[in-house]
Amino acid sequence: MFWGKSRNLIVALEVGSTKVAAAVGEIRSDGTLALLGIGEASSGQVRKCEIVDFEVAQGCVRDALAEAEQKTDVVVAEVYLAISGAHIQSSNTRVTTVINSDSDEITQEHVQELHDMATAQPLPSGHAIVHHLLQHYVLDDGTVTDNPMGLASRQLTAHFHQVFGMATRLQTTIRCVKELSIDVKNYALSSYATAQAVLTRNQKQLGAVVINLGGGVSDYIVYQKGAVVHTGVLGVGGDHLTNDIVSGLKIPYAKAELLKRGEGSVILDPGLDDSDRITLPGAYNFEERQIHRSSLNTIMQARQAEIFEIILEDLQNASFWPDFAGTVYITGGASQVNGLVELASQIFPCPVELAHQSPFDGDQTYGRRPDLSTVLGLLQYARQAELELPSARGFARVGQTLRRALASMRLI
Repeated sequence: MFWGKSRNLIVALEVGSTKVAAAVGEIRSDGTLALLGIGEASSGQVRKCEIVDFEVAQGCVRDALAEAEQKTDVVVAEVYLAISGAHIQSSNTRVTTVINSDSDEITQEHVQELHDMATAQPLPSGHAIVHHLLQHYVLDDGTVTDNPMGLASRQLTAHFHQVFGMATRLQTTIRCVKELSIDVKNYALSSYATAQAVLTRNQKQLGAVVINLGGGVSDYIVYQKGAVVHTGVLGVGGDHLTNDIVSGLKIPYAKAELLKRGEGSVILDPGLDDSDRITLPGAYNFEERQIHRSSLNTIMQARQAEIFEIILEDLQNASFWPDFAGTVYITGGASQVNGLVELASQIFPCPVELAHQSPFDGDQTYGRRPDLSTVLGLLQYARQAELELPSARGFARVGQTLRRALASMRLI
């Protein structure tokens, strides 16, 4: 590739609300993935995963990439980019073609026609496509299949989950990278990337909701029978819990963040009384204070419960939900608070677990950090995109789709 033909290296880049992360991996000759290193930088002027100050955010991207290069001795020239933000929308769509042949045999041309039809589906004004994710094909007798090639049918229907966002927001994020003389080889919805890190094929088949709790957004994706059936991005995240603590307890943001992670819980303990207090040490312009633990937990519980309840309401309004019998998996940097699984279990009417990342070669300390689930999943996505044939599920025609999207945003 661009860093030398002897090594197949890939780079994943996530521009999040809290930090920018760049992960460098190597695809080995046997197809396995080795993580070489990760560069990180605090995000500046990125709110809800959307850039609000271009120069500051670009500086953060530059710093993260520079650290990744320094750690891995790799010169980054192209990246796979994670896409998120409250502007992201999705819908399920289906397209049908008639099989006009004597044998009614489905060929590659019919499958290609369906993908072209899906790509041509109209979007809301000012929006650009991020993904057309294949769900399944349906024959004329109602038979569902993942691979219709060679089968006989008078017509063929393909079901897709399409993800799209505001073109200007996508354009800004992509341009932030491209103006550093780094190509965006492809991009992926953040929640879709996260799922590649924390879900096995069997979990996708059984049914799974992956909720990634970030600093500025909470994004989620649903798999049923191995296919993506629903995605969503909620513009509320862990930073909102911290801000609520700042407002409710009248303390500085840094102290509120430390309290949230170290002392607080999103579960209300009826056994707590006024004697259970937390001492905040004094500092410059801040006198030592004691706060009631119950007050801290009440503030945290209210906001976190609201996040889960909004996500659940969206899931319940989707057509797949009555038949869903899977598990909710939670990850992300904002998942590192006490009582999270217990609270989620009280709200979601299905099993709830903390997600665990798939194993990979390389530094295993990164795999124990839920805040890196997206960028590590994006590496897995990039690996698949590099290895799979163009017709592979979930990665079909990624290059051509990207070029069309970039062209629509006047980036090529």
